[in-house]
Amino acid sequence: MLPILLAIKFIIYTDITKVKYNRIPIIIISSLSSLLVFSLIYRLSFQKATTIALIFYIAVSILLFVDSTYFSQFGTLTSVSILQQITQISSVGPSIKKLLNPKKAALIIDIIIISITYILFSIIWSPRGLRPVIRLPLYGVSTLGSLRPLTIGIILIVILYYYKKEGQLISIKNQEFFIYHITDIRDCLFEDEKVRASEIFNQSDIDQLRNRINFKKGKFTGIGQGKNLIVLQVEALQNFAIDFKYNGQELTPNLNKFIKDKSTIYYDNYYQSVGKANTADAEFASNNSLYPSLRGPTYMEYEKNTFYGLPWLLRDNGYTAWAFHGYEKDYWNRNNAYINQGFQRFISQEDFKFEETIGFGIRDEEFLKQSIDYLKELDNVNENPFYAFMLTLSSHTPFHMPEQYKVLKIKEEHKGSMLGDYINAIHYTDKYIGRFLEDLKAEGLYENSVIVIYGDHYAIPVNSQEDKVIMTELLGKPYDYDEMMNIPLTIHLPGQEVNQTINKLSSQIDFYPTIANIMGYKIDKGLIFGKDITNNTQETYVFPQIYIDPGSVITKDAVFEMSKDGIYNHSQARKRPTGQPLEINQFRELNQKALKDINLSNYILRNNLIKESEELRTKN
Repeated sequence: MLPILLAIKFIIYTDITKVKYNRIPIIIISSLSSLLVFSLIYRLSFQKATTIALIFYIAVSILLFVDSTYFSQFGTLTSVSILQQITQISSVGPSIKKLLNPKKAALIIDIIIISITYILFSIIWSPRGLRPVIRLPLYGVSTLGSLRPLTIGIILIVILYYYKKEGQLISIKNQEFFIYHITDIRDCLFEDEKVRASEIFNQSDIDQLRNRINFKKGKFTGIGQGKNLIVLQVEALQNFAIDFKYNGQELTPNLNKFIKDKSTIYYDNYYQSVGKANTADAEFASNNSLYPSLRGPTYMEYEKNTFYGLPWLLRDNGYTAWAFHGYEKDYWNRNNAYINQGFQRFISQEDFKFEETIGFGIRDEEFLKQSIDYLKELDNVNENPFYAFMLTLSSHTPFHMPEQYKVLKIKEEHKGSMLGDYINAIHYTDKYIGRFLEDLKAEGLYENSVIVIYGDHYAIPVNSQEDKVIMTELLGKPYDYDEMMNIPLTIHLPGQEVNQTINKLSSQIDFYPTIANIMGYKIDKGLIFGKDITNNTQETYVFPQIYIDPGSVITKDAVFEMSKDGIYNHSQARKRPTGQPLEINQFRELNQKALKDINLSNYILRNNLIKESEELRTKN
């Protein structure tokens, strides 16, 4: 019975995780693999076999559920490396609930019934001793015990050998439940990344990367020199919300006003560069111009690495650098990681006074209002300028706002939807960003500060068909990953008549060199992957590494999506924004460049090469 139930679950699982190629053989391999395990278990004594079989069944069912839920959020399967994120689950519980549906529930709901049945029959004992008197046909002990594991194993080997000869084994490996997780555990425990990567990269790759830090004078260079820098990373601020009217109502009136100011530059073709830690990875990529880790949260994986990002650059030029966030200081390990990031003080939840929260932290109203006093304190540390890096929180998914803060009228068909909830959440945050800007003016900080506002990552997911349809109808064009990952970047240069929209394709990887050029400081240390958006004349690309798989590419005219099974010929490409299909062979070179950049960044992080390169540079 249990093997049959698992086989059914593998069918559901491959549907949820969108297995497009080799789905039937993958289901067969998963079912045979579980049958192999059961046949080995049922060779034990009855009571022991029944208990172990149930444990195995429950464990697989739970992991199938976790995989499916994680895939719905990130577009990839889980890894043992995300065990580091277990401590974050309680705070994102409401977001996880949003991902639940009947299909996912079917993967675990029967566990309760089967477990109760097992317990009830286990407590029935014969009067002559502690022996179970009933053998449960539910678990199929007698039938499976007669199956020979060797026979099942041979069938599995034959199937895998066939698909290896057909060149499809990588597709199986990347999508089949057991093979994927066994490979993942092996890689996390035993892979020697330094040895492996050293065969792929050499010193010339690092030297070429170092050439990207060359300082080129151009438009806006040095305008911000000697000014404060205030950066506001806004939770789930997606670009479609800018200058957009919903049901006749302006979603972000204050940001719209900020963007239209004579001193503001607006980058509207700007993209997220996150990994599996979303917000924390967005700030990491922005401040360091490195791709976040895909093994786990970058701030946890590489807390003690040497970095030379924006905080360090500004500190080397006399600035004091503080970070602000209205949640617990150890969330995503910020309290420890910020030290090596270059921040000298972290203003967190414990530094604010508040009685009400939205989601899992202080309301943006209180966070931004009370931060003004800390900015004044920061401004008085010395006569030098400061760098304040601030993160909002209230517009965090699942966007559940208390009724008193829901001021926009939502269409009946959007009530209860992700979009309907998001509209009021981002409108609330926009309101208090507007007040924050006015408070900066009142305190004399506005006209002496370069002020940057950008989104950290997407709000409305593409993985949800319901949300995808709603967004396509709302925007009047296909809503896909390129639209989902598009976030706004706005930079206000005090006293300058520079208002314009720059639509050069770019991402958070490009933030650091862009701001460094505006502030007038040469990046003469470290390694970066981005380029100054404003003055770069070369063709640019965005290389996502999550939601759509590494190797995918966004160009100014097209999107190439690397197939999730790892086989290039299974990939797809389409024209922006029409969605018209394109021939994929034209993207082979860019696909390889994307993979090389992401892998090289990972290699640098894994081996702390920024420290090594700085030691070598100093010696020379």
